[in-house]
Amino acid sequence: MSVIALTTRRSSSDSAYRSDLIARYVRATDWAEELHLLAEATRYDQANPGAPSLVDELHGARLGDAA
Repeated sequence: MSVIALTTRRSSSDSAYRSDLIARYVRATDWAEELHLLAEATRYDQANPGAPSLVDELHGARLGDAA
């Protein structure tokens, strides 16, 4: 049971982290900030190879309704 609780908390934490990073990327107003956030997302993707690509989500977030 404790493993399930830990997994639930981690998923919630990952979801909050991913949502925050995407929101910061969409609000970014300069290329250096965007690059920093993309590098952060790349590190996340490398550390979480089984998760959907956060870098892909960042790019998709900029496409808006076209995606």
